[in-house]
Amino acid sequence: MNAKNLAITKFSVAAIILGLMAFWIIKTTKPLNEHAYGIIGAMLLIVGFIIYLGIQALKDAKSGLNPVDELSKTITEKAAAIAFRISIFMWLFGLFALDMFLVDSVNKAKFVIAIGMVSMTLIFLITRWYLSRVGIDENKD
Repeated sequence: MNAKNLAITKFSVAAIILGLMAFWIIKTTKPLNEHAYGIIGAMLLIVGFIIYLGIQALKDAKSGLNPVDELSKTITEKAAAIAFRISIFMWLFGLFALDMFLVDSVNKAKFVIAIGMVSMTLIFLITRWYLSRVGIDENKD
């Protein structure tokens, strides 16, 4: 996949996410609470990351760079490993903190799963962004 198609794909994913969020907000019959606003904010942060990566892919396309090279694959793999390690502890902490929320069991389960999935995505994106800025050390694991 060339850099221009990769950028178009990223912008399409961002548009789909924004469209689904707008549909969810419009079709909601109850007023939004603080949890919903938190999820909306986190999703907007994820869309912001996707748009940022799409702009970077467009810049790479203009300069003629290959979007999938060995370094980017290594950074993505390392970011995934770090994000997985962090998310294990996040889920463990989340299970212990589950009793702090005064919500019925069905909504509590939905809330915890939604926050966990958004958090895992944010952890991966932030880790990948950090590693792409700082670089990786090939000698360390």
